[in-house]
Order: sequence, then C-alpha cells, then structure tokens
Amino acid sequence: MTMMMLLGALTASLAGADGGHLHRTTIEHRGTPVTIDYRASTALSTRQTGMSPPTRTGGVVRCAWVARVAVERRLGGADGLSRVVDTGLQLKGSQPGTCTAAKKAIEREVAARGDEVRRHVLAVVERDRATLLAELEAAARPNAS
Repeated sequence: MTMMMLLGALTASLAGADGGHLHRTTIEHRGTPVTIDYRASTALSTRQTGMSPPTRTGGVVRCAWVARVAVERRLGGADGLSRVVDTGLQLKGSQPGTCTAAKKAIEREVAARGDEVRRHVLAVVERDRATLLAELEAAARPNAS
C-alpha cells in the first residue's frame, strides 16, 4: 500500500482563468465599497490499495481518493488580506488501477463535481457574512492605548 499527496487546484474555473471556483461580491462598510473574493482550492490525497504480484495475473489494485476543499476569503483584490474560512467539504471516490495511472480520471471526476463545489462556496459566503462584518467593524475601530 502506498500513499501519495497531490496538491493543487484541480477544480474548474467559475470566474476568471486562474482555476478554482471564485465568487466575488462587493459590500459597503462605513460608506466605502469593499470587494471580497471567495476562492475554493482543492487538495487531493490518494491511497492505493490491493496488489498485483508480478508473477500472477488478476491482481486487484484500486486508488481511493479524497479531495479536501478549502474556501479562502480575500478582501480588497489580489493583494488584500486573506484567510481560509471553511475546510468542511470533502469529495471522495475510487478508481480502478494504480493512483499514478488513475490521475487524469480522478482530475476529471473532481472537475465533474464542480457544481457541488460551487454550491458549497455560495453556502460559505452566506454563513460567513456575519463574521466578515464583525471583522470589518473590529478592524475599523481605533486602537485603544
């Protein structure tokens, strides 16, 4: 049994050409518009199970995979403050064969579940609204010395 970690953005683009699902919104805080980007990225881990001995035929090898989706919130464009606000979505599956041989099929399967990731990002945006407003308010307060 072997373990491989493949990290990267394996999801298709919702908006923009840089990969990852993106949701952009603008809110007004204290009379100033603030642009907020929510971007989903995927970390894929695979685990190969079974065996296929070289002297025998008919071995059974499978690649189990888990894609962990993280949603990052970025304020004010590309160089703004950012932090991960959710890591709750996991996509799981299994492919026949070795993990190396199944890599492209796994990438296609993860991309095919893009609507699920997109719905998750929109749900995170809704859940994060109160926290975002509280953080903006706290950042706007003058520091007490």
